[in-house]
Amino acid sequence: MKKNILLILGVLLIMSACDVAYEGNPNAPEVPPTYSIFNDAVKEMIDDTHDEWFQGRFTLPTMQYWAQTEYTEEDRYQYRESMRETWEQLYINVENFRQIIQLNTDEKTAGSMSAYGANVNQIAACRIMIAWSFNLMADTWGDIPYWSYSTEDADFQALLVNDDVLKPVYAAQSKIYPDLLKQLSEAVAMIDVNAPVFTTGDPLYNGDAEKWKKFANSLRLRIAVKIESVYPAASTHITEAISSGVFESNDDNAVLVYEGNEANGSSFQIAFASRRDFAVSHSFINLLDGTVGSFGIDPRISEYAEPNQFGNYVGIPYGVPNATSVAFKWESLPASSITGWDPNASGGIGAHSYSDGVQALMSYSEVEFLKSEVNGWSQTEYVKGVEASMEEWGVNATDISTFVGTLPASSEENVLTQKYIALYMQAHTAWAEYRRTGYPTTLVAAGDSYSVDVVTDAVGTVQTFNYTFTPLISVTDIPYRMEYPNQESTLNGDNYKVAVSNLTDGNTIKSRLWWDVN
Repeated sequence: MKKNILLILGVLLIMSACDVAYEGNPNAPEVPPTYSIFNDAVKEMIDDTHDEWFQGRFTLPTMQYWAQTEYTEEDRYQYRESMRETWEQLYINVENFRQIIQLNTDEKTAGSMSAYGANVNQIAACRIMIAWSFNLMADTWGDIPYWSYSTEDADFQALLVNDDVLKPVYAAQSKIYPDLLKQLSEAVAMIDVNAPVFTTGDPLYNGDAEKWKKFANSLRLRIAVKIESVYPAASTHITEAISSGVFESNDDNAVLVYEGNEANGSSFQIAFASRRDFAVSHSFINLLDGTVGSFGIDPRISEYAEPNQFGNYVGIPYGVPNATSVAFKWESLPASSITGWDPNASGGIGAHSYSDGVQALMSYSEVEFLKSEVNGWSQTEYVKGVEASMEEWGVNATDISTFVGTLPASSEENVLTQKYIALYMQAHTAWAEYRRTGYPTTLVAAGDSYSVDVVTDAVGTVQTFNYTFTPLISVTDIPYRMEYPNQESTLNGDNYKVAVSNLTDGNTIKSRLWWDVN
């Protein structure tokens, strides 16, 4: 059973209020090197948000990239408590970033920490990671306990060491998102590009200050575009972020490249390398193979999915009961490069060899799609976004040229649908985009009936199967948020009740977030 995050943070914060001491271990350093804390915190944050539960069973199925071949409850919006409890781990990781900031600002430790990178750069990188983290958390739950590096606000109580540390109030989204833009803007201004961010232990950019600036500006652009309809001042942040410098190529992508082994490999690959109970969904395969939409056959299909036993790409029915899903025998699995599963490895089902797993926090293709939107659905950035995504996924240049040469003209629907395709394996961002825009329109809706045509044998016999999406919770659209963890209602009851009262439909998946006004 997981411990209460607020109690954990209380202990951590008390320990880190001054120097960090490890009592009873004379061989341990009194103050841990910041690069080791940072390296671990980044990996843990990506592990926790790109794992079997938060991505594999939550956002990938919710956005109909994947569906389960059995135990389809999550596909039908009945989420387990273990998914909500990711909340705890995220706060622990954010506290680790805050600890690095403290070590670089406290006059007792700042001097020694400067050996690991310029103090201002270490602080800026942590502010950027904290902003990325809180943005994801607010996108998931809505109002949350929040902490700010530079903004004094009585509602920003998370991570504070005081008598109320165990019961912080939930800050309003209308305060959180504008402050995230402020934090990113200030972080960019702090960075000294003539000094390393970290001399070692930076798993994203190997200490490159210029790339950290681009990441901060690109993240600022993402958030500003998302909230502009409810926060008009975001338009200034959009202009400034682009002017200051956003991602310019896939070399700028914020990605963690794992080692190709089980000890230090991707937690996602470790979870899925020996599993065959998740498949690419019917609606997503239909979009990739040109059955729906106006794009034709997408060359990324072979990078996203494996052909089935008859060499075809077939999506598994989405939103159906367990027995129905189990009976379907012709689905395409996610590509082995994604899961680490090796279909040619000896040992039969479950045998695997790990590839160098990659998990992305943000990619260049998303920036180009955002710029297309900002520029009135510009064709130039639209094409660049598609090209960037295909390059990122290893599609050869000839296939890229052929595909973009027949792209339908840029429009809101075409840009946002291609953005959805590009955000495969960044499903949490795709979920936010759908709630903000209503695209893509190719998802199977609750209550929809549809048919799947399948080649069912080696001689090419085609059968048609009919299905209906039957969610286990009464909804008219995909979930608008994740429910708060159950323990919040008892451990932080009064503040929890206030937060729930501010939701449009209570603590349910049907409550819309502040910026979700489409």
